[in-house]
Order: sequence, then structure tokens, then C-alpha cells
Amino acid sequence: MLERLIELEEKLKHHSHDQTAIEIVQEFAKSLGKTRNKQILFGSDGVLLREPPITYQEVVDKGLISQDEDPFSLLQGDIVSTDAAYFFGERLLGMKFIIASSTCDLVENRRENAVLFRIQPITDDDKTAASTISELLRFKSTKLMYLPRLESDSTNIIANLILLDGVVQIRLDDLHLATRHASLGLTGWRIFGALLKTVMARTGESEVKIRTSIP
Repeated sequence: MLERLIELEEKLKHHSHDQTAIEIVQEFAKSLGKTRNKQILFGSDGVLLREPPITYQEVVDKGLISQDEDPFSLLQGDIVSTDAAYFFGERLLGMKFIIASSTCDLVENRRENAVLFRIQPITDDDKTAASTISELLRFKSTKLMYLPRLESDSTNIIANLILLDGVVQIRLDDLHLATRHASLGLTGWRIFGALLKTVMARTGESEVKIRTSIP
């Protein structure tokens, strides 16, 4: 399994955050066969999720960044919980979210607001849970993304999904007070980035023609 993950990441690194990354993951997931095999592999720590979340001191201690770089307390793709986020003006309570804003924009005083997406739990009493998880692990949807169960989830939660249909807003100062539960692993971050681009800035050939032809 580890060798297959290394091969997957080798392919993904050349197509980070673009549609090709999604297509590569779709083919990879298909090659795994049964849903259970996909759950085991994508549920492994560090693949889609990394718990506990990555910290600034940790990466400095490992020599991955220099101490003169801007310190961070949040990363794009972090899973957080907060009661200070809003969706169409309505305050959302008791929910978890994934951070969509880029890491450089999450540095304190860099921006006033940040963008999140909602995370919806899949529970063991949901009669459609098996079919939902099976479909999510095909990575065909541009509206939803699969996430494994989080350590902080209640015992009745068996998996999660990211709702990519609808942007959640939060003040950056409030986001810095949120509880961090996990960071995305490298593969999870590449998939999430590709889906973000699809949602926010997908390019169509017809649109290219329109913008090229009409001044």
C-alpha cells in the first residue's frame, strides 16, 4: 500500500491543484477495487488527514522552513471548529469547517476575512451511508469531497464530507481563535486544491473563445 501511495504522489506533484490531479486520483481509486480498500488507504494518517494538525514549531524544528519566515498558526486545508462563521448571513453553530483561503493569506493582519467550507458528518444510523461513502471514494464529484473520521468526532460518526457548494465567511481574527482538529495530508491537500480550482476558476474552451473574440 505504501509503495502505491508513493507512486500516486509522484504523479500528483506534477499536476498540483489542477484538474489532472483529480483524474489521476480517480484512476488510482478505481484501481483499489472495493470501497473498504479505499477507506483503509485514504483513511491512513497523513494521506487525506494529518492528526494532530501541523504546527509552525514542528516544521521549524525539522528544518523545513527558516525562523525568519512568517510564523503560521493556520494552514489552508486545516479542519477547525468555531461558532463565529456565517453562511448567507446566518451564524453556524456546532459545526466543523475546512479552511479554503491560502496559507499566506492566513497570517495575522494579512487579510480581514477568510473563506471556509462546511463539513458534514456521515453517521452510522444513516441508511445511505454505505452508498454515499462508496460514491465519494470514486472522487467524481465537484460538489463534495470525502474525509475520514476525525479523532475529535463523536462515536456515531463514521466519515465526513466537505460541502463545496456554498462559501462560508469568517473574520480572520475570529478564525485564529478557532479550534484546530487536523491538517490535510499532502494527497488530501492536492485533491482539495484541485477541487477549489474547479469550483472557483474552471476554464472551458467555449469561454476562452468568447473572451478571445469579444473585446
